[in-house]
Amino acid sequence: MKLFKRAFILSILLIILSQTGCGWLRIATRSVGRGLVESPEIAWKKVQQPVKDSVRLSALWAGQSTVLVQIYDKVILFDPLLSNYIMGVLPLRKEIALEYDSLKKLDLIAISHSHMDHLNYSALQELSESHPGIPLIFPMGAEDFMPDFNLDMIRADTKGAYENKYTAATISVNGINVTPVFADHNGGRYGFDTYLWNVPGYCGYIIQYKDVTVYFAGDTGYDKKAFKEIGKQFTVDLALIPTGPCRNCDGKGSWFHTSSLEAMEVFLDLKAKYMIPIHYGTLMYMGNPTKPVDVVNEIISSPEKYLSEYNYPGLKDYLNSRVKILQFGEQFIFDELSEPSKTQLPF
Repeated sequence: MKLFKRAFILSILLIILSQTGCGWLRIATRSVGRGLVESPEIAWKKVQQPVKDSVRLSALWAGQSTVLVQIYDKVILFDPLLSNYIMGVLPLRKEIALEYDSLKKLDLIAISHSHMDHLNYSALQELSESHPGIPLIFPMGAEDFMPDFNLDMIRADTKGAYENKYTAATISVNGINVTPVFADHNGGRYGFDTYLWNVPGYCGYIIQYKDVTVYFAGDTGYDKKAFKEIGKQFTVDLALIPTGPCRNCDGKGSWFHTSSLEAMEVFLDLKAKYMIPIHYGTLMYMGNPTKPVDVVNEIISSPEKYLSEYNYPGLKDYLNSRVKILQFGEQFIFDELSEPSKTQLPF
């Protein structure tokens, strides 16, 4: 019965996606067989105590765009995903590597947009039970897809993020400054609403607390002017940037998604101190799911080939030391941020 139910849902999903004319039909088709018979791989590790007693900045990438960031005593969770299946039928290749019940503290949940791999109802329901009343911030336009969770629901006014300065009004949440910023993406949730009606409701975030600034891109296409402007306004310590899905990962990205090359360009346009690639390896998109990060490694090895516009002295060493590629569930603790000790900023 369970297999029949999943097959029925998949057939309805394919009919819906066939009306969108987008790459999601190909993604769904490739996932049908896996969705019927396979389960996600078990995560290689899950940190049992991800919230530390004393840390300046740490980041745990759990898979897809789910990132747990700690800045001093503040803990922020971006785009939490918990289900092993998107829409109940499209399987994750690997389960999300975060034990939600291990979060002894949580100060803010940030949702970048309402697509199903970013706005996950089961994750938010569990968090609303374990951390009732925690602030949940989301972009204007996503409220139509937001159930009434037992959370402090904060709708961010994002209009300013699509004007010349690419930033909206800053909101103070639990002592954390949250600034919605430009993203080139789309809202909606079900495919047909996203592509046929151009539903609003998407953004990136600048998170500031004490002397640390973190940029979370959500999903976005590449816009050089926008990211250079954001980099002028903020001194970004850590940038969490999506690297796919992409067909030609060393070239121009797909519709509303940065390729691996463009993700590296976002990092350099921002003049951020560190980067963690996200949004790859979890879903079967357009071929090898690890290709986006494989290409990131190629770019780091030969920046003169791919990043000639940014061919600063010391760029290769800088990328080697500053782009942190994490395994599912891996947590990186940053020991220093104010001045790079081994390699100076090349720009």
